[in-house]
Amino acid sequence: MGKKNPVIFVVGSTATGKSEWALKLAQEFNGVIINCDSVQLYTKVDIGSAKPSKEEQALVKHYLLDYVNPPEEVTAGNYARDFFQVMEQLPEGQPAFVVGGTGFYFMAIEKGMYPVMKVAPELKAQIEKELSEPGGSEKLHAELTKMDPEYAAKIHLADKYRIGRAIELIRSEGKSVTQIQKEFEDQREEFPFPLLKIGPSWDRELLRERIAKRSAIMLQNGLLAETKTLLDEGLENWAPLSSVGYKEAIECLKGEIPFSELQEAITTSTAQLAKRQKTWFQRDKSIHWFDGGTGFEQARAQVEKFLKS
Repeated sequence: MGKKNPVIFVVGSTATGKSEWALKLAQEFNGVIINCDSVQLYTKVDIGSAKPSKEEQALVKHYLLDYVNPPEEVTAGNYARDFFQVMEQLPEGQPAFVVGGTGFYFMAIEKGMYPVMKVAPELKAQIEKELSEPGGSEKLHAELTKMDPEYAAKIHLADKYRIGRAIELIRSEGKSVTQIQKEFEDQREEFPFPLLKIGPSWDRELLRERIAKRSAIMLQNGLLAETKTLLDEGLENWAPLSSVGYKEAIECLKGEIPFSELQEAITTSTAQLAKRQKTWFQRDKSIHWFDGGTGFEQARAQVEKFLKS
């Protein structure tokens, strides 16, 4: 990739206003927006994914938004491939504002994806059986400690999934997870574009108020009708319908949540999602955080400085 297009990640939890920030910045600095929200990729899920309106989309060119039709599903690996194809199409020097809350997708484009190693079904079944026996996870954790002490130290005894996955890899590849990760790091290519990361941040109570307001708007705009249409098309098991908002709407349509409690259920689930997203992004010390209510001008100045350099 010879081209040097500056890339700005605009990250953060749901309902922090990052899409509005990205839209303003892309307009001012003649940039494009690349969606990095794992639900907004899909067509037909407009209301529950809080997709930018058609008017907003007309202001700035948007990529990787609203482009995957049911019943297709996208992995982080597919997304990373599509991202680099978009970057190839951009005119030299045009900034790309990559906006969303799906931390795993940001990681896939910046750091690359671990190769997915196939494990024989018999081996999988054998390890599941061992894990389900009394004291199984302790036994396998002890095996892991012997084979890969560094990785074992990072895994809690109760985390059966990760213990099982590590033992699968060790037994099928004949290498420790630490070694597999090191080999991946050694051959990984650097992110090929100049990169700045910014994000709006809110106090927890204020963010919950914003989430509650957004949940109410989604219901007013017809979230239940949108969800019912998708269910009528036989798409209940389609990936985006397991996301927050749609999941609760489906439960309401099935009579599992009364309509009077639906808004609160969506707000609570969304607040829990926001907390997980915040935890994910806070691990990345290279993100510049700005106050969601008052910090836009500071963020703008940071972007301007970055683009000039």
